[in-house]
Amino acid sequence: MFDEKKYTEDSIIKQLTLIQLHSSDGSSLDAGCSCVEGKHLHALEGLAEEATMTASDAQEKAFYENLAEVARQTRKAIEEGKFSYMPHNPQRKYHPSGLTECEKAHPEVLRKLSRCIRKVEKREGCTSPYTDCPVNPVAVCRASVKCP
Repeated sequence: MFDEKKYTEDSIIKQLTLIQLHSSDGSSLDAGCSCVEGKHLHALEGLAEEATMTASDAQEKAFYENLAEVARQTRKAIEEGKFSYMPHNPQRKYHPSGLTECEKAHPEVLRKLSRCIRKVEKREGCTSPYTDCPVNPVAVCRASVKCP
């Protein structure tokens, strides 16, 4: 039986794989192929938009909405030759990449955790999350912000 959700997820993964392959094997830059912006990013955007309709919860829907926007903005940046765009979220919420059941169920805990992560990163002089920090801000904060 056809599973639309699984099909869409698999198709998204395939498009991301092709984008990575064509971006790193030289075909996109060296050969001048425009398949990344002309085909794969369009497909990724469309698939992500479709995935919002089969999302099982608000967090999954928000993920796919963001993915569609990243694909759209990346494609536009390539087409317009404006390579200053970076597909990250500058309005980052300082959330861990995966939430515990308690954090999902208690927004006040998530707010405390978010504030704590921001403070730890600032105090430790981290310029980008999780890559140059001498400590793991999420681990530090989860140890101090307890769930009810």
